[in-house]
Amino acid sequence: MATETTSSEEEQEFPVASSYGAPGMLGVGGGSRAQTESPMDGRAMRRSSRGSFTRASLEDLLSIDPEAYQSSVWLGTEDGIHVYQSSDNIRNRKNSMKMQHSASILCIYLDNKVFVSLANGEVIVYQREASFWDPQSSQTLVLGMPASPVTKMVPVGGKLWCGSQNRVLIINTATLVQEQHCFQVGTDSSRCVTCMVAYGQGVWLALQGSAQVKLYHAQTWESLTEVDVAPAVHKMLAVLTLAIPAVSSGTGAGTLKSPLMPMGSAHGHTGHVRFLTSIELPEGFDMNFPPPNLQRRDSARRRASAHIPPKTNHLVISGGDGYEDFRLTNSSETVGRDDSTNHLLLWRV
Repeated sequence: MATETTSSEEEQEFPVASSYGAPGMLGVGGGSRAQTESPMDGRAMRRSSRGSFTRASLEDLLSIDPEAYQSSVWLGTEDGIHVYQSSDNIRNRKNSMKMQHSASILCIYLDNKVFVSLANGEVIVYQREASFWDPQSSQTLVLGMPASPVTKMVPVGGKLWCGSQNRVLIINTATLVQEQHCFQVGTDSSRCVTCMVAYGQGVWLALQGSAQVKLYHAQTWESLTEVDVAPAVHKMLAVLTLAIPAVSSGTGAGTLKSPLMPMGSAHGHTGHVRFLTSIELPEGFDMNFPPPNLQRRDSARRRASAHIPPKTNHLVISGGDGYEDFRLTNSSETVGRDDSTNHLLLWRV
């Protein structure tokens, strides 16, 4: 096996293809530019997160580079995307890739491909080639305009639902072609889709500055129901997350609510609910005494238990400003001090 390794102290920046269908290949052999490359035909190049370059065949690179199979973390900023290996310490190690973009990045989503929504209405799609992310092999989808960028992306039934203003556009993730069908959420085009979560045959959506959560059918796009959280909290909806079998919503008033519960939760945040996420707990997991070594259940075990009714083995994590027990009528002396402190609240569902 013959390899060549060089070092580079400079951060690598990759320009983005300016039009759809004009990718540049990082791998040398077998690409569209094979006629312009010579002695290196049949070889590829890999840059590690430590700044070194290795040239070899793809098979050799996969066998000698342990980073090839590691997961990565993509950070979207106003000046581009920074990619780190998940095992790296970002405080003392440079990013392994950086892709610059001309507009602020609004959201990043990963589903075998990386979909990057930009503030100018474009969605950049990155794909994995031979276990490596190729920063120069990107495709650009123009779905909106600077006045109406894609503000939310969620996978639904093998498709990607994209919220642009009060419209929902549907993208085929295999062909990267926009479906002919799109639909509007409400009649006010000044309110954009900011919250969207899917489960089963339903998709829950909420618009900016709205206290209403709308449920749509994933296949027929029919509006099924609408939940108004205003009577409970008198604030606009901030975030949504899914925790089987309920959909939880966080509001600007700091309370959390589920359509399956008649009232908001008695516990919440003093200020805004900044985010909600849910995780599935292993069977027998004790939050007070978690086992030292937890292993993910294999897919066969999941399939075998698919017919069993779901148990209360989900955890909802809320992040927000401060903590407050809404059952207390007297204001606490610490409210003014703690409402500016970030808190994580754990909810068993």
